[in-house]
Amino acid sequence: MHKSDFPIFTHHPDLIYLDSASTTQKPQVVIDAVNHYLVNNNANIHRGIYPIAEQSEELYHQSKKKYADFINASPTEIIYTYNATYGFNMIVQALSENQYLKKGDKILL
Repeated sequence: MHKSDFPIFTHHPDLIYLDSASTTQKPQVVIDAVNHYLVNNNANIHRGIYPIAEQSEELYHQSKKKYADFINASPTEIIYTYNATYGFNMIVQALSENQYLKKGDKILL
């Protein structure tokens, strides 16, 4: 990826963006993919038995497989969360419940 792949920098060439933990800037390829999904496949997954819901669910499973392959994991090990903070809290909760963490342990993110 290059800076030229991100449309925001075309509109704001002097922008130096350091807030990616809150909101990441999107490259044009991602914007195009989201637009394509919203126009063609926008439906809830795991809830519908109509064609676009089934297509959405298949795309969801394909995306988990791609991420899993990228990091050499199983798709069942991939969990999508609302944001980074929520994801980190899920990890800490799971570690605490399984007694991997003890009182006084420190977590650095």
